[in-house]
Amino acid sequence: MNGTIINDWVDEPDGRGTWGILSTCVLTIILCCWTSVSPNLPAQTDGAFTRWRYKFDLACIALLGSEFLLLLVLGQWSSARRSIRDFHDAGYKNWTIKHAFFADMGGFLIEPPEIDCLPSFPLNGKQLFILVKGGYVDYPSIKKEEIEDKSKSDRLARLITIAQALWFCLNCVFRFAQGLHVTTIELTTLSFILNFLVTSYCWYHKPMDIERPVTLKLKSSVAIIRKKLDQNPESKWYETPLDFISRNEWFYSRFWRYYIQISHSMRIPLFTRPTRRPYDRIPSHFIPVVDTQAEIICGPVILLFSSIFLIAWNYHFPTETERLLWRIASVDALAYALVGGLLALYFHRTIFQPDLPYTTAQASFEQKGERHGWIGRIAARLRNIDPEQDPNLEIPIRALVPISFLCAIYAIGRGFILTEDLIGLRSLPESAFETVSWSKYVPHW
Repeated sequence: MNGTIINDWVDEPDGRGTWGILSTCVLTIILCCWTSVSPNLPAQTDGAFTRWRYKFDLACIALLGSEFLLLLVLGQWSSARRSIRDFHDAGYKNWTIKHAFFADMGGFLIEPPEIDCLPSFPLNGKQLFILVKGGYVDYPSIKKEEIEDKSKSDRLARLITIAQALWFCLNCVFRFAQGLHVTTIELTTLSFILNFLVTSYCWYHKPMDIERPVTLKLKSSVAIIRKKLDQNPESKWYETPLDFISRNEWFYSRFWRYYIQISHSMRIPLFTRPTRRPYDRIPSHFIPVVDTQAEIICGPVILLFSSIFLIAWNYHFPTETERLLWRIASVDALAYALVGGLLALYFHRTIFQPDLPYTTAQASFEQKGERHGWIGRIAARLRNIDPEQDPNLEIPIRALVPISFLCAIYAIGRGFILTEDLIGLRSLPESAFETVSWSKYVPHW
């Protein structure tokens, strides 16, 4: 399959050139990353640049860690379907998936009575359901068509991206069929396309680029609601006063927010948190709990995504060292999916309970660790790096160490794959510059 090796930049001939390969892949990746992401509603005080930045942040995650965006998307999809079940079971049959996504992205603002001395703040679908069910707020009368009118979804851009993605996949399939070389950057592009298609499917009904929420007036005081519904009404809240209704920081969300906080400490301000209390928007990077149906989709997709790079196991590389490093990075990507998935399942079932954000067992573990002098103090500091020490974001050391090690190794391997995609273009087999012979598939009479 390798044939003659060309160790140089190849200009555009009648077939393909180096620039043609590079530009096609980069364009396809950018289209996939940009058109697939859909941030939540911005705060009313956010300007045009800030709103653009929220989408740019999501696009960066799609580029640097597609698996994490996939979990985010599947979590929101799971939450939307849970919302539909809740409202339908309560008799609100006109509650659609559009309504569910709209609610979870901060489409409904609650306006507390003056006695609470609180500004308006957003509700997610679960919080809205509990308030409607309890009679604390009227069921929103907004229709699905009105939500669609608010949405500024660029369907044309998505259609263009889907067409480009499908054409790219078709071209790669026939290149394999005809024994033509498929470069590593094309394999990487295929992995982005895979995540793009799944993301587009799960977010198909999510409204895009909505700027104005719907305001609902609360009939009772927030303090009264907390007293009636919250088991610990005097407890401190960290995002909104109604956190207790649906604050489920599960395994992935805790680690995800932990690493985002590390990026902030490194002056990499991805996904800034609202500074106002209560929050004036629902941040786009919050990962809701993924249900079983979403897990069934997630597992095979991540395994396929991680396995794509193994196709280049016996490829020609500019040097033997680069081939060895590629093999290591490919195995690392697959191991991260397999081992990381099993560890995540184990810790999620044994330590992190969605309905018990901060369990007694974890508190006991923390106190036990703090009795071991400076080591215990360091451990306590590492377990929770949130600036406000939100206990919902606590991570035991026995989970933090192995998962962080896996993530660090994966990040290095992922970085090498993206780098090799570019530098590997300097030396490619001759067949990499041949085009697919489509005439073979045209019947001759």
